[in-house]
Amino acid sequence: MTRVSERSRFEGTQLRVDTAKKYNDDVQQIAVSGRKLRHLSDDPAGSIRVFRNRTKLDNIAQFKKTADFADGFLGKSEDSLRSLNDILIRARELAVQLSNSTYSESDRVAASEEVRQLMGQVSTVGNSTYGDKYVFGGFRTSLPPISPDGTFCGDDGQIVLQFDESSFRAINISGRAVFDIEPQNESRELPLAKAVEHLYHGLVNNDLDSIRDSIGYLDKSITRVVNQTATLGARRASFTDLQTRLAKAEEDLQADNNNIESADPIQAALDLKKADTTLQFTLQSTAKMLQPTLLNYLGNG
Repeated sequence: MTRVSERSRFEGTQLRVDTAKKYNDDVQQIAVSGRKLRHLSDDPAGSIRVFRNRTKLDNIAQFKKTADFADGFLGKSEDSLRSLNDILIRARELAVQLSNSTYSESDRVAASEEVRQLMGQVSTVGNSTYGDKYVFGGFRTSLPPISPDGTFCGDDGQIVLQFDESSFRAINISGRAVFDIEPQNESRELPLAKAVEHLYHGLVNNDLDSIRDSIGYLDKSITRVVNQTATLGARRASFTDLQTRLAKAEEDLQADNNNIESADPIQAALDLKKADTTLQFTLQSTAKMLQPTLLNYLGNG
């Protein structure tokens, strides 16, 4: 019975020493690595949350890339609309100026050369691209939406992309709303390029009535461009808000993972001190109970 009692006492002491040593080793590993979550068993619920957060972070990284592309696409579209507005404003200035009877035929013919250049700029700006995609062509992003004569050749497709778990948004505006008109409006409006061309022919032919008519057509085109610019501005503002929310969501998820996985340096230092004290106390208390030879075995085991 005495042998059994001694053996049980030795095994119990060995278990206490091993437990203290393992706790000390674990705390040292946490302090050195700075990570308190090293194995699934350390915190099963926390590990699952970390994996879910990482999946969400991967999705957010893709959403941010999409949002960056959309912001660039919309930015290029907005710059192009501003350029179109400048072109139309200049054409209107010339129309108002040259509709005055004090100007001669030669003056109007000379001004027509500038208007001819403005016509070329309309096609160039209308065929603006972001990367390799035309911004005003609808779904036809690989083909020029404006023909050399200024005709709109795109479609009405809305390019819709996903920007978060449940949000899908269009990143383009209607090129037709800028460059074309509805058939029922043909008597009161002209397509954008045709409005500039109407002024050109009026100047070349020294036709004051045509020059004056072109002012109204240009005003209609300017209104369409301004309206689409406003729509685009509101859309860009919403994308700026979206990018802010994605960045905040990413920050929160990273902070949550860091809270689960990373050890607090101050707490790790306190735990390390506590573990070392516990181990030393266990070894010292064991020395009072066991023979030195067995103590050496336990301490070095």
